[in-house]
Amino acid sequence: MNSRIKLSARAALSGAHFRIMPLVTAIIFFVFIFSVCNALINSFFAFGSKYVSAAVSALLLVLAVVMISPLRLRLEIKHLLLARRIKPAARIRLGLSGWLKSCGMCICLFLLRLFWLCVFELVPASALTAFIIYNSKEAVSLRAAYAVLIGVSVLGIIGFCFYFLFIQRYSKAMFYLACFKDMSVFDAIEESVRKTGNSLADIALFKLGFLPWFLLCVAVVPLLFVIPYYKQSITCRFLYGR
Repeated sequence: MNSRIKLSARAALSGAHFRIMPLVTAIIFFVFIFSVCNALINSFFAFGSKYVSAAVSALLLVLAVVMISPLRLRLEIKHLLLARRIKPAARIRLGLSGWLKSCGMCICLFLLRLFWLCVFELVPASALTAFIIYNSKEAVSLRAAYAVLIGVSVLGIIGFCFYFLFIQRYSKAMFYLACFKDMSVFDAIEESVRKTGNSLADIALFKLGFLPWFLLCVAVVPLLFVIPYYKQSITCRFLYGR
């Protein structure tokens, strides 16, 4: 089934890369700019006020959400139209409601993923913290330190694997927001959780199948081709898959 979905994605993108490319380029550009600005601000205030640095970083995060979230929703709508063999308009207008929903969705998904990351990494993080505190009071042997660090690393990797599997329950949320104009953010998230309940492993494995493609993106330029192919494949899977 996955091969047929990827074939459908390639067919949908055939001759349509230039309709997707501007949005993909804009998202990559804004992510790069905000990341660089945040790094520069943190380095500038490294020896100054931490509160000022935190406030400016928070402001940059808000601006990033406001500017990038609508672009992500527009991109999802275009992928959805292409999957349905409908030629998307050059510019998709979201209106104030769509703009607010896109921002709300990105914030909710970020908080949900952050919460579950903390939950799944609680044990290794607690173990590492306890070891650091104990080691600061009483020195341990190098062999014992290696054993603890290896154990914590293994627990961290296992926790991250379960975390990656678990958060696939939210993977259809933006898709539903693009499909149904009148659907609220919370309804889209609830529908995503309900519809992905029995297919978390399938979705996770499908996404991991694109890992070799993303390794090519170290060269940056392939991002402009890999991201549309990945997003189109995911959209086709949600639209035509189980």
